[in-house]
Amino acid sequence: MSDPTGTDVTGVAALPVLQIANADFVTPRLAVGGDLSPHFRRARAQLDELLAAGITHIVDLREEWSDEALVRGWAPQVRYLQHRVADAGQRIGPEWFAELADWVADALAEPGTKVLVHCHMGVNRAPSAVLALLLAQGVGLRPALDAIRSARPVAVIDYARSALDWHLARTGADARLRRNARRTLARWRTANHLDMQEVIRAIRRTEGPGSRWLVRLGPDDPAALAAALGEAGDVAIGLAMDVDPEELSQLDEVLLLTGAGLVGRALVVGPVQPAEPHALLLPVLVTNLFDPVPLDLPPAAADWLAAGGANPRLLQPGEARLLTLR
Repeated sequence: MSDPTGTDVTGVAALPVLQIANADFVTPRLAVGGDLSPHFRRARAQLDELLAAGITHIVDLREEWSDEALVRGWAPQVRYLQHRVADAGQRIGPEWFAELADWVADALAEPGTKVLVHCHMGVNRAPSAVLALLLAQGVGLRPALDAIRSARPVAVIDYARSALDWHLARTGADARLRRNARRTLARWRTANHLDMQEVIRAIRRTEGPGSRWLVRLGPDDPAALAAALGEAGDVAIGLAMDVDPEELSQLDEVLLLTGAGLVGRALVVGPVQPAEPHALLLPVLVTNLFDPVPLDLPPAAADWLAAGGANPRLLQPGEARLLTLR
């Protein structure tokens, strides 16, 4: 079956296959998935793969986070829509689906465009949104559900009823058509049941814990950092770095150290970037600054601090267990 943009939900053999990106094509021009990896090197590789597959527009449905800054920095040519919705099992209103459908329809009206719709895991919000989009394009309910599940086997599509109700209302379906459509959805769910909690647990088992980094500051840096934060408020601050470590990830914890001890904590909020007058800057959100607290470091970390080693330094799991405040 084809929609007005020429998309064919039966063209499974022609669909691009993504190896790194957390996404799957449901049609040749519409993909569904989860977010970019918190690991910056992997996230860049995922985005590069999406671009190579022809993605020109991204719809991010998460209420809790956004990859817009990363995408804007790495691929400014991509059109990005942050269309927020919570994932709390609630009913999603028709206005939300209508705005999404209009934006995607405009995107697909441009020749050669391809759209990725994603949430965090690609289990509920994004598959439900894509269901609404396929219905709006003229695809039948059961073929649309089958296409989404075939493309993305972890798709539970928990908000399918909201998507269906929006479609039935916009098409003016009578009471009989509404009953039949809801019965079709219920039967499909029974025949294609997935344990949502087990799906989510399985995905979370693949998500590794964040890393912890040591950043050495000069004796005058804490005061300068406090002054900068006082002027700027609760915003990202760039810390001068010597290297761009491969392991760096979003929301990694940073321990800010001087020779006198621990002086603060921060969270990584972006990849290391070239900047002047420093060679590299690491965007962090400083969560605490305080007077120096004496800290017993593992021997290798203490040597790094005393010798003025390269920033940042990855704290190994075994070392993290040895960190103690005096």
